[in-house]
Amino acid sequence: MKLIQGSILVNVDLRQKEEINGLKSGKKYNENFRERNPVIAFVEQGSKEVPTGSYIVCNYSYFDLESPLQITDSLYSIPINEEIFATINSDGSLNPIMGNVLVERVTKETKIELPPELKKPHTNRGVAISGEYSGKYIFWLPYADYEIVYTWEGKEHRALKIHQSEITGYLK
Repeated sequence: MKLIQGSILVNVDLRQKEEINGLKSGKKYNENFRERNPVIAFVEQGSKEVPTGSYIVCNYSYFDLESPLQITDSLYSIPINEEIFATINSDGSLNPIMGNVLVERVTKETKIELPPELKKPHTNRGVAISGEYSGKYIFWLPYADYEIVYTWEGKEHRALKIHQSEITGYLK
């Protein structure tokens, strides 16, 4: 198959979130599409930015049941853009691509000690754990962070990402 410029061909297991640790997850009944829909794809025909033979994590809307990107039951032609969040390493960790940055949230400071369940995270700051700002305390547009939920080798993983264009500053 010949793809148009700016697209890659991926193969998707549409049942990838049905089992976690060998148990049925019930995810197909979840109302949260980010947690329910598949997000991992195997790159059949890649590009310079997204190598052939790699596993990638994408936006959940790419692999929805009525996706216009679907070619056959499990093949999709997806655009190369920032909605391809990362490649997956063999241990299940993420390697962000397309300008995405992994971050960790920082909780708000309080004048009195609070139990962990009452502590609230900042909506616009945290520590970058990848990219050129790795290890730095960064600021981003409020609510720009996005939680990625993916299943790798039967285990559910979560990661928080922002796009580098949403970073507004950092502390030296």
